[in-house]
Amino acid sequence: MIALRIGLAALFLMVAVTVQTSVLTNIAVAGVTCDLVLIVVIALALSRGPEWGAITGFAGGLLLDVVPPADHTAGRWALAFAIAGYMAGLIRRETSTGPVGPLLVALTVVLGTAVSLFIYCATGSLLHDPSVDWGEFGVRLGIAAGYDVVGAIVVIPLVMWIMGRVVPARERRRVLP
Repeated sequence: MIALRIGLAALFLMVAVTVQTSVLTNIAVAGVTCDLVLIVVIALALSRGPEWGAITGFAGGLLLDVVPPADHTAGRWALAFAIAGYMAGLIRRETSTGPVGPLLVALTVVLGTAVSLFIYCATGSLLHDPSVDWGEFGVRLGIAAGYDVVGAIVVIPLVMWIMGRVVPARERRRVLP
């Protein structure tokens, strides 16, 4: 069953990278678009915990780092998404008493967006990336957070529902009469 979960997570990440780099770039505002890969990472972290968030964040970020038209040092998105995914998983762990509500999901997405964008820009500054402009950070963060919350409305419930259906047989016997 764990292999099925890993396969589904890999499929979600590959589809997210493909859609983000080929379709969503056409609706960018001020160079910012919906970060579908981050949304999928947060959904996986909220459904499976911080370990899954960190691992899928690293994998999804690395995919985004190497897929054209990547024009930055590889590993920056991987680090940013791994930390954001881990944080989202910690939020899930702290609220494990029941289902995650829509307000908490939206706040988690905004936090994940802020953390990942900050880490990406900070590593770019350390590596002297000329495309990093801290003067526009607030505007880009606002646009990115808005896009990501709207995207999360559709993506997170779907991913969490699918991942929740993949239950090991021994757990399924306990649930079903």
